[in-house]
Amino acid sequence: MPFFRVTAMILPQALILLLVAGSNDMLGGWNQTDDAMLTVLYLFLLSPLVALALLITEIVRGYKARKGERARLLPFIGLALIIFAESLVIDFYFLTQLRM
Repeated sequence: MPFFRVTAMILPQALILLLVAGSNDMLGGWNQTDDAMLTVLYLFLLSPLVALALLITEIVRGYKARKGERARLLPFIGLALIIFAESLVIDFYFLTQLRM
């Protein structure tokens, strides 16, 4: 479970890092290839899906936990909600930066 949480936290950060580094031409021309666009699109689609899966998993774990453990799992549900909101905001920012 910790690996899944860390992965859900890193995906939105990797997307914003690639967007900023690509816009400032810090990737050595890699951002002008097809592979770069494909990577950004994968991160764009995968980031909210993984965050949503983490949120659902944390809610199910909180629902199945005993009464004494529920208070301990509440911060993890809040963290998953923040990660999901962050990934949606970064995806919205990405959509505003697209140029036709």
